[in-house]
Amino acid sequence: MFMSDRINRLNATIDNYIYVWSSIPSFVPLAEVLQNDRQILVEKLLTLTAKDVPKGRDGRDAVRLYLLGHALERIAGRITSEHFTIFRDQETVQVILEDSFGFIMERDRDDILIPHQNEALKILIQCLFRKVKPADQKDVLCFLQLFSREKANLHTDQDRTMRLRSMIWFIYLAIEIINAEQIACIKGCEYFRNKLRELLESSIRGTIIDEESRFPGFEGGKWESTLFGWLQGEDRRQFVEKLKRQFNMDNRNDHANRCLLADHRKCVLEQVLTLFCR
Repeated sequence: MFMSDRINRLNATIDNYIYVWSSIPSFVPLAEVLQNDRQILVEKLLTLTAKDVPKGRDGRDAVRLYLLGHALERIAGRITSEHFTIFRDQETVQVILEDSFGFIMERDRDDILIPHQNEALKILIQCLFRKVKPADQKDVLCFLQLFSREKANLHTDQDRTMRLRSMIWFIYLAIEIINAEQIACIKGCEYFRNKLRELLESSIRGTIIDEESRFPGFEGGKWESTLFGWLQGEDRRQFVEKLKRQFNMDNRNDHANRCLLADHRKCVLEQVLTLFCR
């Protein structure tokens, strides 16, 4: 196929998404991103479709995911403590994140220094939307309500919103494991899953940090300064138990829209390994 034909076909694909998304009020900002970034998108898709994307339906799905991911990333603002807040436990979440990541004191609030924001958003988008054809409108609405720079008063599914917030926690805890233990890069997802379960249980039992003595805690104290260490505490145990249930590592079928599914967890671990292994 001639280059001009490929460009025309990609422009037609972008036009189709602009048309469809413009017909859905809450998707209009996504359509505007595609319109404004058309030239950049055509150039990116030319490269993508030339070497990395299979033909046929799988290829169309890859293009769809790329366009949706680009639009959502462009619209998204910063990750804040609000995105970690589940069970309306804002104060506990605020303290955990301030202790773990640090903060800057502002005039009217403390600004938490949450790291790896670009990577976390990419992982969230990739793992929330990659299996859905087309993207589930309810999930898109939840994402826009939580992350859009220009907040819109959208009616969102509270269970799905809870899932998004839980995915943010899962992503950051997975990143903490890689940063503290690069051997996970070699041993892969099964090791990763077992380590995450073990660390959550240790946080609940209060053994990440040995509070009864001056001796190092779990595994020589290597996890004390991570999120897992700051999740430890009698006043935080109930929160961690609820968070663990949200991760749904036993694959329960109840509250399927609220909790993470096996595909979500697997995707997050794969993406974290890809982005953070050195």
